[in-house]
Amino acid sequence: MMGPVHVLLAHGSRDPEWRWPFERIAGELQTAHPQRSVVLCYLEMWSPSLAEAVFAAHAKGNRDFRITPLFWSRGRHLRDDLPKLVQDLLRDLPDCSFVVDPPVGESEVVRAAVLRLLA
Repeated sequence: MMGPVHVLLAHGSRDPEWRWPFERIAGELQTAHPQRSVVLCYLEMWSPSLAEAVFAAHAKGNRDFRITPLFWSRGRHLRDDLPKLVQDLLRDLPDCSFVVDPPVGESEVVRAAVLRLLA
């Protein structure tokens, strides 16, 4: 695998069917980019958590991580919780680096796709 581990971070839900679109996105991204390591994890309620996913990848020798929140916007979880989780990971794994993308909902591409869908 080349480049950072691409960590897709979804929220989590008690409803198991909620996971399906995120699992599909992760699978299709991995298929489209087989040279990339893609990992889906959850902020709460499901496993793996962000920490579990990062520790598992770290155990395999990975040190660079790109976190893409599969969220619409920067709510409390992305403003407060995610920075704290990354800070904790940096404390526990000081040999790692993390890049956190904006939430996908803030992407111009996503907004344009939603507008096309709603038109």
